Amino acid sequence: MMPLAALFASYAAFSALCLGMDGHHREVFGRAPSPRRAQWLRGAGWLLLAASFALAVTGGPQGVVTWVGMLTASAVALVLLLSYRPRRVAPLGWLACGGAALALLGAALWH
Repeated sequence: MMPLAALFASYAAFSALCLGMDGHHREVFGRAPSPRRAQWLRGAGWLLLAASFALAVTGGPQGVVTWVGMLTASAVALVLLLSYRPRRVAPLGWLACGGAALALLGAALWH
């Protein structure tokens, strides 16, 4: 369950970092973000990236390699989504946050 939570957290992190940029935010929402919102999105993105690292490393000695693979997969998914369906980036980012929380809850209940 932890690798799944790490994957969802890394996708949510990249979504937040992406939406913290003026051009991508404008493409998704039709307007540039306020400076406060852009700062909040960037901060949330970095925190989620750190959380995904922590979740991946708890999986064992090859956690860092697993984490890099998850980063690659989530970045590719985000790039494809931005190219073809940019308006779905934000809802899927929130869904990924919820998926990470559910995976963590499942891992806690499983043990």
